[in-house]
Amino acid sequence: MNDTARARGTAARPAVRDDTDPVSETLGRAFFDDPMMCFVLPDESTRPEKMPRLFKLMFKLGLPYGACDVTNGFEAVALWRPPGKWHIPFHQYITNGAEFLSVFGVRGALHVMSVMDFVEKHHPKEPHYYLQAIGTDPAKQGKGYGGVVMRRHLAVADAARMPCYLESSKETNIPIYQSFGFEVTGEIRVPGGPLLYPMWRKARAD
Repeated sequence: MNDTARARGTAARPAVRDDTDPVSETLGRAFFDDPMMCFVLPDESTRPEKMPRLFKLMFKLGLPYGACDVTNGFEAVALWRPPGKWHIPFHQYITNGAEFLSVFGVRGALHVMSVMDFVEKHHPKEPHYYLQAIGTDPAKQGKGYGGVVMRRHLAVADAARMPCYLESSKETNIPIYQSFGFEVTGEIRVPGGPLLYPMWRKARAD
């Protein structure tokens, strides 16, 4: 990521409820070809319509924690989970069942939950900030917007002297995350699906 966006004065801020639509639309476009999303939403013809609805639900579930960030023009979005809040409890699937089922259907929802359960078994137990998703609108990629939105919550984590964690679903993104201090800690092979790369960023001492 270069510093073009930063040089132009782009800033990141905490997202609010009124940002729901542009946030979900940006992430929907950013993740259209993501290997994990292609695995759980294999129909390319319906994916463009379903992706924003999925991210709208993810944003809704994460919003109460105040850990969702966005650049001021919605070029890039980062969905974080604070320490101890990375797990999505089963009751939230129940209370948001209609939205969840509208995206995946019954069989698809069961499949997604089994995939999430498998991935979560590899999740670190040590308290940390979890980068659930980060994406830049394809039309704005390579201009530094992702770096701007990434840095905001890394600063929060550093101030709290807490580590950070993410799973990269694209090997090509690993060098980008490494530039922010993340290190690959292994591999997670989703049964029948993509290979994920868990990455850990150590807490900063100062």
